[in-house]
Amino acid sequence: MRANQQGLNTAGHNIANVNTEGYTRQKMVLEANDPVKINGLVLGTGVNVMSISRVRDAFLDRQFRDSNQLMGGFQKQADAIEMIEAVINEPGDTGLQQSIEDYFASLQDLATNPESSAVRTTVSEQGRSLARSFNQMWQQLETIRENKNLEIIDQVQNVNEILDSVAQLNVHIGKTEALGNQANDLRDNRDRLLDQLSQLVDISAQEDPANNTVTVSVSGQAFVVIDSVTHIEARSVNIDGKEEIQLYNPEAKEELSIRGGELFGLVQIRDEMIPEIQGQLDILAGAIIGEVNTLHRTGFGLQGSRLSAPTGIDFFVGEDARTIQLSSLINNDPGNIAASGSGAAGDNENALQMAMLRNKGVLNGGQFTFEDFLASMASTLGLQGETIQKRLGNQEILVDNMKNFRESVIGVNMDEELVDLVRFQNAFGANARVISITNELMGIVTQLGRY
Repeated sequence: MRANQQGLNTAGHNIANVNTEGYTRQKMVLEANDPVKINGLVLGTGVNVMSISRVRDAFLDRQFRDSNQLMGGFQKQADAIEMIEAVINEPGDTGLQQSIEDYFASLQDLATNPESSAVRTTVSEQGRSLARSFNQMWQQLETIRENKNLEIIDQVQNVNEILDSVAQLNVHIGKTEALGNQANDLRDNRDRLLDQLSQLVDISAQEDPANNTVTVSVSGQAFVVIDSVTHIEARSVNIDGKEEIQLYNPEAKEELSIRGGELFGLVQIRDEMIPEIQGQLDILAGAIIGEVNTLHRTGFGLQGSRLSAPTGIDFFVGEDARTIQLSSLINNDPGNIAASGSGAAGDNENALQMAMLRNKGVLNGGQFTFEDFLASMASTLGLQGETIQKRLGNQEILVDNMKNFRESVIGVNMDEELVDLVRFQNAFGANARVISITNELMGIVTQLGRY
């Protein structure tokens, strides 16, 4: 009767937790008691509840967590691609490509009317606008990169909090089961935390049957051993004048290289994805600076300007997308714009040559114009975004399938639990009936003994 009562309690506990996240279905493990031999007969002595075990599959847990960490990395990369595409915004009416078009169109206008002060002012304004477009785009990307540093710090804190909780549960589970009690619900909490951790970083969890604790490793390095926790450190270091957050294992005294999860995705975005795009912007800005300045130095400004001809000055200063600026000499006096190739009145040769740079193959070994290069950069970014979105979509489907399959094994099935309730109830009633009949028979035997 006690065994069947425990079966009713177990089924009731399962039903009560049917909607509890991370709950693992429990089952009662029964074993027949040792028989006894009386008058040459071997008689059974009933049943014993050996344990209340969890229906858990360690292999499915590993498969789910491995898939979960890949999804976490793809999710962060997909989010970043959307932000980067919003910054690049090409092709568009207000983006960098439009600024390039407007600048070279103003030079074409200058070639048509080289002595017009109004046109020269427009060229100066368009040059300034182009420089600002480069500056703003580069800085917006840098802001995203810096924000990823802050996200890394937050994620490290989340990881450390989960590691602390796992260590605490290791202690509680060890103490509870050392006294011969079941710690199934505590184990569920620990597994739920490990599932959450797998989305953040690449982990492995190995249970020690000797003390029922798990050792949690991140990127192959142990960070939880029984109740001992090593916290991942997010250290601020200066690399080439930029503040970077470096992940560090203080126990091993070495840098930690994350290989999966959201934290891996954030590091990839910060260290590879954004610097690569900034580098392409630098190449484009550097090419425009170099090509325009090379021609501009050899040209002549308006006669009577405060500089003697040829000007010998640069139109742009700086060397990349971050530092490109309109020359102060051009900014202060548009008359210094070297539109003339000879210094003769009405000569437009240099302005025409600078305007023709728009259609000149300058980049990628002379294959790409400035606009071709920018279009290729935007196209590559778009393809990269599509690829990551596809990977994320496929990974989400895989994780959902793994989750559903695992849930079919460890989750509570109401139909099965209701069947168990009826089964244990009937068995309990039958056992009670056996005891009742036995009592009646003993009463009869007792009465017979009086005569």
